[in-house]
This record gives sequence, structure tokens and C-alpha cells, in this order.
Amino acid sequence: MLVDTVLAQLAVERPVFHSEADFQHALAWLVHRHMPDARIRLETHPAPGVRLDLLITSGTGSQCTAIELKYLTRSWAGEVNGEHFALKSQGAQDIRAYDVVKDIARVEADTHLLPACDGLVVVLCNDQAYWTTPGHDRDTNAAAFRLYEGRTLAGTCDWGPNTGPGTKRGRESPITLHGSYSMHWRDYSRAPGPAGQFRALTVEVPSPDFSADQSPQPVAQVDGTLQLPR
Repeated sequence: MLVDTVLAQLAVERPVFHSEADFQHALAWLVHRHMPDARIRLETHPAPGVRLDLLITSGTGSQCTAIELKYLTRSWAGEVNGEHFALKSQGAQDIRAYDVVKDIARVEADTHLLPACDGLVVVLCNDQAYWTTPGHDRDTNAAAFRLYEGRTLAGTCDWGPNTGPGTKRGRESPITLHGSYSMHWRDYSRAPGPAGQFRALTVEVPSPDFSADQSPQPVAQVDGTLQLPR
């Protein structure tokens, strides 16, 4: 089952979520419906030092996908399919983008710890500041963590030299990525009113290319698109 297909169906059934936990549960339930034989685990600790939002393991146990989720919101209130929603404005785009990049690095590490495992970071968002290219050419202190459309994340990402200690409190460490990841946002859903446009960013982390005597082969991919384990 392709990730794009899952998100497209999820958008029809659940155009808006109350919270990140709501998003996490809905995605897990939809995957379970498509793959009833798979093991679906939320907030799991599959290995020492590993914590995951979602782990999907094939029925045979031979393949798995490690998933981290983010739900980044602007203030929006309205009714969708007879259900009322009131999203808060999270703001602090710089530190929340840092957390997304950190999730990519964490999933990279997890795929090395879990056998035959690939990974995925999914960001759902109604704040256009995340996907819009800056209208200026100057570097900002959080430039290394920007997630705008067409950006490529690779190598070591660090705060600019003038970043205040309050901004990066608890997030002081630079983040090193071993792969290269292009940011491509897709329309997810459209709710009425301002800030009603939701878009999704999916960052695919391939299974490590171990030699045959070190680990099972990577999870299969079709046309470069990640497949969840069957």
C-alpha cells in the first residue's frame, strides 16, 4: 500500500484533526483496515533507546516501517462533516521545524537499529509559513531548518550564530542527516475559512543498504515511492 494512497483516503475521511494524537490514531486505524495482518503499534519502544509514534510490522515480521508524525497548526475554527474543530496557533515555526528535522535524524537512526526497517516522517500543516519560500535572500538563524517547497535537507543543520539562548533552549545540538531529503508538499484537504488549506509533507527514509551478511534486504519500493509492509 502506497503512502500517497493512504493519505489521499485519510483526507477524505478525516480532512481535519483535533490534535497530533488524533492524527496519529486515525492514520494507524486506516493502515490497520488496509493491512489487518500487520502489527500496528502506537508510542512504542521496539528497541533500547528507540521511541516511535507509529511502527508498522508485516504479518510475517520480516519488514517494518518506523513513522514519526507532526501536526503543525495555525489558529482555525470551523465545522467539518458535522464536527466542530478549534485549532490553536502554535507559532514558533523555527523550533517546530527543528523538531521535524530531528525526527528525520531519529528515524534514520531507528532504521539502523531495527532489522529490515525503512522510515517515514509525515507532517500535516495549515500554516503556509512552513511551505512558502522566503521572499528574501538573507540567512536567518533558523535557515538550516526551513522546510519550504523545493528545499533539500542534507548534512549538518545548525542554528545561526546570533540565535538567542531562549530560542534554542532544549534544542541546542546541531542535527546531522546521513541522507539527502527534498521537501515536497502536497495538498491534503481544504476546510472553509482562513487557514483552511492543509498540506502534507512526507519524507521517506530508505532502509540502510547493508551487505547481505549484515542484515536483511531493504523494504521494497515501487517507482521510488515507499511501500508500507504487507
